[in-house]
Amino acid sequence: MSTTESHEHQATDHALAAIYAYISPGTNEGISYAVSRLTDDLFTDSFLGGGDISLFSASGHRGTIKSQLSNGYQLSSGGGAPATFSIEVTVDLNTAKAVIGWTLPGGSPQTATISLDVIKEVARPEGKNYLFGADEVSDAAAYTLSLILM
Repeated sequence: MSTTESHEHQATDHALAAIYAYISPGTNEGISYAVSRLTDDLFTDSFLGGGDISLFSASGHRGTIKSQLSNGYQLSSGGGAPATFSIEVTVDLNTAKAVIGWTLPGGSPQTATISLDVIKEVARPEGKNYLFGADEVSDAAAYTLSLILM
């Protein structure tokens, strides 16, 4: 592992530990998220989505968080309103892996597993924001995941 990879791993581990410390006591309002999936066709299988991701389950040394009340949006090639669909995201705070599940309008259920690397951390009066990129993915798309601790 290179020095850069070691630093990225430590930064990601630090971010996941902070998220765990925030959500595990059950005393905070929650975490919101935004996810993006980008492929070579913006109008067919790419999307943006988000919602609440504050369902915490204890497991391992940190646990998992899971989404609820979440929607995805697929842009229309004709310039109309985006198509809306349900989306589900689970983040394993132990392994830095996220599983994203969705069904695009008229499509079949899809799932992707991504390995998270923290890209940026921003502290604001409203809470902390973490932006993750996907280092390894189970399909041929690019992903980002933002978590906002409110």
